[in-house]
Amino acid sequence: MGVVIPLAVAAVLAPPPDDTRDRTDLRADLRRFAADMPTTSGYTRPSRAERATIRDGLRHVLGGHRNHAETTLAGIGYVLRRRVDSGTGRPFDELSDATERSRGWGRVVVDLGSTVQVGLEVPHPGADLGSEALGAELFRRVPGSVLVVAGAHRRAAPERWADVAHAPDSAFQAVHELLVRHGLPVIQLHGFRNETAPGCGVVVSAGPELRSPYVDRLAARLESAGLSVCRAWRPGCHRALAGTTNVQARFSAARGGDFAHVEVSREVRDSDEARERVVSALSRQAVAW
Repeated sequence: MGVVIPLAVAAVLAPPPDDTRDRTDLRADLRRFAADMPTTSGYTRPSRAERATIRDGLRHVLGGHRNHAETTLAGIGYVLRRRVDSGTGRPFDELSDATERSRGWGRVVVDLGSTVQVGLEVPHPGADLGSEALGAELFRRVPGSVLVVAGAHRRAAPERWADVAHAPDSAFQAVHELLVRHGLPVIQLHGFRNETAPGCGVVVSAGPELRSPYVDRLAARLESAGLSVCRAWRPGCHRALAGTTNVQARFSAARGGDFAHVEVSREVRDSDEARERVVSALSRQAVAW
């Protein structure tokens, strides 16, 4: 595990918006966001400067400098909105694209109910059905989360440009790098077809290194919740689901950061009861320290 530098978010002290128009059901909102994604279009590769702008905008948010964040993000057509999740009553800040035609760079949601303490990532909304809802549910359960949701279907562009789990030049990756540099553990949520790993509900891995103490603890929590857990480092587990070529996992590993690649079966994602067990287990062990 890398050096942990807890982030005190000054905006936590700000009162939530009074206007009910600023309230939203985050889970339902993200499900609509994913459902509306076209499968083979809707992604424009960001330039180095555009990636840096999104990263810097988030850095200002995490530091409590909302005015700086708004000014920075406006330069590329992004906006910063303060909203309240109707599911928790907690305020959050959201960075999102405000241009008429979405470029597929995604959304970043920062919970303001606590000091920032963990990153949650959804790289394949729309493709891994229900993964965005799983991300929203875990975000609700862990105050101080930063939720990063990709903005396009993984097949929205050629050469895997829109597959942000394998694209080193994405805005998603720029945000991930910022989180890791601040010492935050990261849980990345994926989904797989039942037939890919029959009888397995969840596959856990640290990415290229396969195993870590952080992932060990998550796996134990998931198993204690009654889920069938496949540990990627054990014989017979499906290495194709281990995220060994995942660029976020590689970045974290190179810097000694805690990273968990979590694949959830379609059967589990489709079951309210099983999904709740996943969320409950992960939330209990999400924070690494």
